[in-house]
Amino acid sequence: MVQVRMEDKRSTQLVLPLGLTYEPKHKDLVKQHWNVTFARQGRMSVAAKRMMARVIDQIRDDDFKLRPYYQFRIVDIVTETGISRETAYKEVQGALRELSAAAWEFESLDKSEWYIRHLLDSTKERAVGYKDGVITVLLNPQLEPYFIQIAHYSTYQLNNYMGLKSWYSMRFFEILSAFRDTGVWCPTVEQYRQLMDCSEEKDKRGKVKRDKDGNPKMKYPDTRDLIRFTMTEPLEELAGTNLAFDFEPVYETARMTRGRKKITSFKFTLKRKQDGKIPEYWLQNAVVSQVVAGLRTWKVTDKNIALYL
Repeated sequence: MVQVRMEDKRSTQLVLPLGLTYEPKHKDLVKQHWNVTFARQGRMSVAAKRMMARVIDQIRDDDFKLRPYYQFRIVDIVTETGISRETAYKEVQGALRELSAAAWEFESLDKSEWYIRHLLDSTKERAVGYKDGVITVLLNPQLEPYFIQIAHYSTYQLNNYMGLKSWYSMRFFEILSAFRDTGVWCPTVEQYRQLMDCSEEKDKRGKVKRDKDGNPKMKYPDTRDLIRFTMTEPLEELAGTNLAFDFEPVYETARMTRGRKKITSFKFTLKRKQDGKIPEYWLQNAVVSQVVAGLRTWKVTDKNIALYL
């Protein structure tokens, strides 16, 4: 069993790939391994997150291996995002640098084993890059278990995800998608900090940075600032989606000294809980009712039908 963490470092060199060699087929649904969803991910640009989504949504449930490379059009990640034609290629360059430098760290629970693998593969003759409006991405084949035939995963649709303009909103979208059945996510403050890349800051060697008093440096050390700067945009951006949520802080229950009670955890509640039931009005549509009947014949559960349909 391994724990996965993603880091963001910088790369400075890319080689141009060939143009489009196959027609990408997007299913607009991302199936993401739980270890990736709940990894400690280094913050990266929205464009980089959109790129990875456009790669993963090409992976099929019956795939047994990763493709040698994945391609998609630049327009697939900049449409309805506010990115102008003039700046699109700069955004793509920056995002590809981020993804090329991103690495996953693996550590055994007893800390006796640790290793690192990069997310993308830059060792092949075909390069990571773009040409004639087409982006080419090569995933590291050593990470195949996290993309192919995965057993523990969450899913999310891209119709709302690709329009988000905040990295924090994208992380909320990914994480809350894993709690659609229960409708509630209750992380501790520390768990939340790690998932939102607001925990202890580290240098390039992984050593914790400290201030002049020897205390670990942390992004938004005041919990009120943490709430303000990481939750405001997700609350607004996800308000019109199936993952719209309410938030409330959870305070410590006992305190030995005077003063304001400390926030120990957060409670996020989905406004539209996925209860696994097929709405009656769906079945009033002749086409939908026929699809549902066919899926039931193939022993697909109502929960999965409601989730994907």
